[in-house]
Amino acid sequence: MASFQICASYPQTITRSSFQHSLLIDTGVATNPEMTFAVIHERDDVGRVREVLLSEGRVKTSVSSRKPSQGTHALRSSYLVDLATKMFLPAGYPNTVLNALQAFCNSLASLLSSRATLQGFGVGNPDATPTQAMLLSVLQDACGRLATILSALVIGSSLYPEAKTYRLLADVLNDTAVVIDTLSPILIPFPVLRIGSLCVSAVFKALCGISAGGSKAAITLHFATPLSGKGDVGDLNAKDASKETVLALFGMLLGTLIVPYLKTSFATYTAMCILIGLHLGINYLGVRGLVLRSLNRARLAMAWLSYRQSDNVPTPSQIAKLERIFDQSGMIRHPRTGHALGKCTIGSSVAKVLREPIPQDVLNLFAQDRFIIWFDHRCLHRKDTPKVVELRGFIRLHIFLKEGYSAEDQLRAWVYAVEICNIILNRKPGELEALAVLREACDNLSTRQKEFLDKMQAAGWNVTDSAILAGSPSAVITEVSVDDRAEEKKAR
Repeated sequence: MASFQICASYPQTITRSSFQHSLLIDTGVATNPEMTFAVIHERDDVGRVREVLLSEGRVKTSVSSRKPSQGTHALRSSYLVDLATKMFLPAGYPNTVLNALQAFCNSLASLLSSRATLQGFGVGNPDATPTQAMLLSVLQDACGRLATILSALVIGSSLYPEAKTYRLLADVLNDTAVVIDTLSPILIPFPVLRIGSLCVSAVFKALCGISAGGSKAAITLHFATPLSGKGDVGDLNAKDASKETVLALFGMLLGTLIVPYLKTSFATYTAMCILIGLHLGINYLGVRGLVLRSLNRARLAMAWLSYRQSDNVPTPSQIAKLERIFDQSGMIRHPRTGHALGKCTIGSSVAKVLREPIPQDVLNLFAQDRFIIWFDHRCLHRKDTPKVVELRGFIRLHIFLKEGYSAEDQLRAWVYAVEICNIILNRKPGELEALAVLREACDNLSTRQKEFLDKMQAAGWNVTDSAILAGSPSAVITEVSVDDRAEEKKAR
């Protein structure tokens, strides 16, 4: 007697007689006792499960999750749902869905600002000319393009490491531009202020485009590589654009019905405040709920400090709850209290930063590493003995990278800096000798860094694709030459 077990959904062995009986009762398919049967279960990219019945000369497909009582109307509804799912939901749903509800509120607010902008260009003013409107539009466009070029130069390298920050910042800039456009008709009696406000609005919109585009690329890459399932970057971008287009279209259609009734300034500004509040609120919740697995400076610092306190590595979702959206660059904070422990700059230039020489012992300590860590002159205090350097005040660190540094070196250097702040946190003011702190941090890293990285990877973190350094360093150290004879002369 033949038996088949083709998928994991059927853990038990199915005999021909029992399988034939289930077909007669559940599906009503007439079978021949001499035939050989098989059943295949499959699940598509949106989670729908199908059951395929195979017999000699015949294939019957059914959706296993559908109840037998569902009729033709349910089948049509299911077909429409499947069509909408394929049209708007990317492969890997629900793990790869971006929040696009903000597009609905943004489209409504944009209609109000567009109406005000047209008034600022002179629509409805008999004294205005098309030439004046054209020149004003050219000036506004020129300001926006210049802002795009400069912003790409200044913040372009920070968009990937700080994707959550710049994603929310883009919405703040966009809404600020919308508010300025909406208020521009008030400035019609003041031509200089009106032209200036429209140019400032164009600059904010350009900054929004750079911030949103760069940060969205990092977030899209995150959703395209989920822990469970499989995503597709191209499919995700296409479906996300479809969702936002549909929501924006609904917002525009609804706006055409609502905007004509907003004739007074009070009604316009009230509606604007409500829409902007909803827009920023939805985006804030979306950014706060975004759980990134890549390591930037803030996430790595909190993970290492949590590990040093409890020997347990926090998951990406736990760090996401503690992560600050807006914070100073390079700030190292306590993961629970949020207290600032210190500040570190990676990729500093020795020639621009140093006010006092680095001790030779420090150079020897980092001789085998592709980086050097030393304190800023503002937190150093030399005693009577030149070699004894104490730490005072707020801790500021600099990481000088050596030529040939890698992503692993950046990660190790930043963990080193965080461990220095952790050591200083647990010391009394009289026990803060700079070189001793560096040596203790080096010993702690040599014994615990491998275990830390292994636990991080097991917790779901992406330790191979870290984003510690934003852009290129100010300078790299190509060679360190130490004159041992100079130290001998000092000793004599």
